[in-house]
Amino acid sequence: MLFREKKNRLFIGLELNHVSAQISFCSSEKPEPETVSFVAGKEQYGIPTALCKRQGVNQWFFGKDAYKHSEEGDGILVDRLLARACAGEQVTLEEEQFDAVPLLALFIKHSLSVMLLGSGAERPDYLMITVEQADSRMLEVLSGVGSYLQMDREHLFVQSHAESFYQYCMHQPEELRTHEVLIFEYDSDDMKSYRLEYNRRTSPIVAFTTQKEFPQMALKPVPGDEAEAAALEAQRDAQFSAIIEEETADHIVSCVYLIGDGYRGNWCKESLRLLCSKRRVFQGNNLYSKGACYAAYERIHPGTVSSKYIFLGKDKIKVNIGMNAVVEGKEQYYPLIDAGVNWFDIRRECDVMLESGNELTFVLTPLNGAQRRVLAMKLSGLPEERSYMTRLHMEIRFVSEERFAVRVADLGFGSFFEGSGLSWEQEVAVP
Repeated sequence: MLFREKKNRLFIGLELNHVSAQISFCSSEKPEPETVSFVAGKEQYGIPTALCKRQGVNQWFFGKDAYKHSEEGDGILVDRLLARACAGEQVTLEEEQFDAVPLLALFIKHSLSVMLLGSGAERPDYLMITVEQADSRMLEVLSGVGSYLQMDREHLFVQSHAESFYQYCMHQPEELRTHEVLIFEYDSDDMKSYRLEYNRRTSPIVAFTTQKEFPQMALKPVPGDEAEAAALEAQRDAQFSAIIEEETADHIVSCVYLIGDGYRGNWCKESLRLLCSKRRVFQGNNLYSKGACYAAYERIHPGTVSSKYIFLGKDKIKVNIGMNAVVEGKEQYYPLIDAGVNWFDIRRECDVMLESGNELTFVLTPLNGAQRRVLAMKLSGLPEERSYMTRLHMEIRFVSEERFAVRVADLGFGSFFEGSGLSWEQEVAVP
């Protein structure tokens, strides 16, 4: 897909979960993200991840309109599109089968069209999709979505909620992130937290998050009796207060973010009083989509976040990979893979020439302070006498955050030696 050259690029952050989606956007000229409200004059950002096919015709409604037309008997509803796509479901509508992945792509296309309507653009220049966990199946689904949206790998990115949280925090005033930052996400299932911490003894500064879950906060049906309902709210308030005390004990927390529908109502009086003591507290529901938008912008316009900090989340490579090589006549360390990159974004290719022997040697340097490791990859069958006359094509890709694969092919050496057709592949666990 070719994108026209222009100075003002459009960046979109799309937060996607099994129930709803949310869109924030910014541009090169206006880098501060805004969140799209789908109800005029109100801050209603969430769009139900649902489609409705009108009966008898190829017309689709999305979001709240999908539920409206379904309730009116005008069409057939398909909800929880992300969950269906990840499960590999085939959806039957009027005796016709639809794969859930293109249905999810259709939902996203319709959702983006609302935001793009006044921009004059057919699609965003860069789209960052943020999901709770970017596992291999999720990546496969979102790659399929990108194909249907006609967006290539250079313009479509994926990251976890944890990294979107990090990106959002890093773009807030420094006094809000001087120390640790907490987020309590509360929905109908349960409550979970992310804690953002730093190791300031390194350069660049290493930032990382830890996650905890609190199943005791799962929402229970509200009793019809007013006294019983009040007792249930008081119990929930006390439970949240206990969580706050546990999560802030022995920690200096600069600020706390509360997101999710679980905070509706007036149940958390004492817990909020405790939470607001000596720290800033913010409540809202567009943190992840804004964080995704910041991240997309940062990829194209790197700023102080990229230069001063490195985020080591679950999906990040935590080891530098390179080789000791002769570059422009000088023997030096040649970097191949830098730590801090999402494992699923890595695909490194280069050509190298062997000085002697039939081995390639890689240097793996963990960021956690563990000992540097040297890995030798033997190229069995390659003639050892072809010193300085063996050109090899090398590809490195990660298969998970903990393992990478190296593939090497013999290209020969011009008219002196034809390529042997030999290739080698080795999978390695990172330290």
